[in-house]
Amino acid sequence: MCAPGCLDWWRALTRAASRREFVKGALALPLVVAGCTTASPANQASGRALLDDVVSIDVHTHPALFKTYSNTTIDEHARAVASGKLGGAFLAAVGDGAALGLRPNGAPYAARQPAPGVLLASAWRQLEVLDRHAGLLGMRRVLSAADLASGAPPRMAIMSVEGADFLEGRLDNVQTAFDRGVRSIQLVHYRVNELGDIQTEAPVHNGLTAFGRDVVREMNRLRMLIDLAHAPYPVVKGAIDASERPVLVSHTNIEDHTGYARFVSREHARLVAANGGVLGAWPISIRPAGFSVFIDHIKRMADTVGIDHVAIGTDMDGVSPRSALFTDWAAWPSIPSALLDGGFARQDVAKIMGGNIQRLLATTLA
Repeated sequence: MCAPGCLDWWRALTRAASRREFVKGALALPLVVAGCTTASPANQASGRALLDDVVSIDVHTHPALFKTYSNTTIDEHARAVASGKLGGAFLAAVGDGAALGLRPNGAPYAARQPAPGVLLASAWRQLEVLDRHAGLLGMRRVLSAADLASGAPPRMAIMSVEGADFLEGRLDNVQTAFDRGVRSIQLVHYRVNELGDIQTEAPVHNGLTAFGRDVVREMNRLRMLIDLAHAPYPVVKGAIDASERPVLVSHTNIEDHTGYARFVSREHARLVAANGGVLGAWPISIRPAGFSVFIDHIKRMADTVGIDHVAIGTDMDGVSPRSALFTDWAAWPSIPSALLDGGFARQDVAKIMGGNIQRLLATTLA
């Protein structure tokens, strides 16, 4: 963790008008914030070079979708994607967005019950925005396993919805979402919905509901990727029992001393991995911390479930600046560089940065 004075310097610098140029120069090279030291020059170069050989994918993002936590424009993101060599991203609408409010500490919660049709209409409007943003980011939508084949454009967008609340209890809306280009749905978010309970509220259903099981089976039929982020262990177990295909947990970490409700137990993570699934390590801390804490999250995930089941889910533009440990894709090479500096083998870093999620997509969409 960076010393407080050093962290204050970093935050002030990243707010400066010259932030992008600074990041492209010094911090697009890997920053491993542990006393504000960087990875070795050799691993800085190796981290960037690795991204020339791997289609790296961020498995959970909301670029420029809302201004709640970030004022970064989509044009700024596009420049960062290019300089940071990001290969693709899951672009996520928020299925319960119209129902959410913020608590004084900035945490989202279900603040209202929208009228029928509101959540579906809201998700559709967000997807229209994300379709445009995909084009500006130079990303082409992935609709089938064939789109992952070699020779495809170097940047890909996987359209997703965070929270199946937008289904509004109608199974036919899964097909409608598929026809709309959505290829991944996260079953729950910050509102206890018709599918199951969430990590941040007291249980109501005590697991996955009958409707939730129907949605899982319908997503299997349509070849859609099931995302179990925000789901507590009973919901995860119910979904895995009902699914014929492996699942994704797009953004979480292994539980630590903070007791943060959004982190998961080792048993929880291993259940996902044992069925061929992937978990996205999440650059977040509920206490003041530096970038090295994110690298520690990745290491702890890999130690728990094995290299073949780890990815990166930044939650770009979806995390309060007070908690985010990664906010700029221009610094994307800092992740593989720090992992190489920490002793990870090159082939293992390649799996974490994109290989594992590409395998999961190929398995699911095929």
